[in-house]
Amino acid sequence: MDTSELLLNGFGAFAGAFFAFLFLRLGEFLTKVYERQVKHYNSLVNLEVQLNEIGGIIHDDLYILPPFIKTIKLGHVYFNNLHTLKIDRNHYENLCNLALLNELFSYNYQIRKINDDIETMSSGYQDIKNALIQRNITPQEYKVNADVLSENLEYIRLFLVNFQEKTINLIARIRIHIKHDQPLGARLMRPFISAVRYKLKEEDIKKETKMLKLEIEESVKKSSADIKKILS
Repeated sequence: MDTSELLLNGFGAFAGAFFAFLFLRLGEFLTKVYERQVKHYNSLVNLEVQLNEIGGIIHDDLYILPPFIKTIKLGHVYFNNLHTLKIDRNHYENLCNLALLNELFSYNYQIRKINDDIETMSSGYQDIKNALIQRNITPQEYKVNADVLSENLEYIRLFLVNFQEKTINLIARIRIHIKHDQPLGARLMRPFISAVRYKLKEEDIKKETKMLKLEIEESVKKSSADIKKILS
């Protein structure tokens, strides 16, 4: 065997080992990318569920607030309670979309703000309600305090009306992400992480928001019909 054959055989062995190593590393990389994409996709699904739950709480609070305000302004006692908005941020680290993360952090700041207002108002009203029931204050004193609280309740109502719209818009955005940010395996592993870089189009958001509002309206109508049926 001459020198050229030895070099050729040696190169062949080296090339075989090199490409085997390369494909092994590529396989590991693609597996990690896929796992990351699966976590991102699952987080989007969890977010949609949580935001729908928040939307339900907002709807309930907006249903409670008008009679709450009316009742205490008349000097009467109201026994229903507002509910704070809950959201789990533990899975945010699995999201790959920076723009979405920034929007969620802003959204969560507003949740913390409204929750503080609801808790403060609820605690304050509980105090004056108990004081009236225990006859530690007069009905007139209760009315004065209730009038102040009713102004805070109106502020909360207006905030929730606006926040309901933001929640619907955010759900619409996440629904569009769910459609486009499928795990790469499901999208035939195309351009690796490009799926999470999908840029939302304004017309898509408006279309999805419109569809979502129609779904909410249908749900509200069905709930109202069910309540009327039970009470009839």
